Amino acid sequence: MAEDLDRLTPNVNREWREQFVMELRLAGTPGIRIGDALATVDAHCAESGESTDEAFGDPVSYARELLGEETSRIRLRPRLIIGLTFGLLSMLTLPRAVEDWAQDERFTVTAGDLAITVTLALLAGLLFWRPEPLLGWFYRHPATSFSLPFAVLIAMLIPAALLQSTVVVLEWQTPAVLGLSALMLSVALTWPDLSQPDPIVDPRDDRSTRAGRDPMTWMTVFMFPVLVAIMIGYDALVRALV
Repeated sequence: MAEDLDRLTPNVNREWREQFVMELRLAGTPGIRIGDALATVDAHCAESGESTDEAFGDPVSYARELLGEETSRIRLRPRLIIGLTFGLLSMLTLPRAVEDWAQDERFTVTAGDLAITVTLALLAGLLFWRPEPLLGWFYRHPATSFSLPFAVLIAMLIPAALLQSTVVVLEWQTPAVLGLSALMLSVALTWPDLSQPDPIVDPRDDRSTRAGRDPMTWMTVFMFPVLVAIMIGYDALVRALV
């Protein structure tokens, strides 16, 4: 948390620190090394009386200077990207299957659904090759990170609404099983990467701190089950009120 870092590095400007930490995080720098670098900056500013900008200049430039040859950008594991893609697919499939079950209807696969699947594959490729914009957004807005899947989902509903021609009609059980399987796979595939926190640890402090923890911590593993449950609950509430 920012408050913890404020306590540990009181002589470091918060905005400067956030940009510095984000640049190091995007380069895949471990939290313990970031904590050591912040402790050095804080100690220097405390001793010299200089501000962080006066002493170290631009935070991004200083972070890259510390990285030296280690300037390769972070790469997300294919397992993680596939897990996130399965999570989005479960959001598109499982609530609809439950709705069809409740209304005793069949599940209709449209051209829009196929367009969404292709779009998800392209997004997965983009996330693998250029993850920095997305990760940068997560670091800047960790409190609203759960809104991103909804934003992606809303964007993908546009082709679904426009391309209504039927491709195939299935019994609701098939997409329900596929959606539930995708949901479970999203948890299983993302767990190894998202369940391990990498906290920033100040070497001058005996306690480890959660400060500056990657927002994609183990709680994010259960993001898609929570969102799917919300969607199913909302749909049930609407049906009950109508």
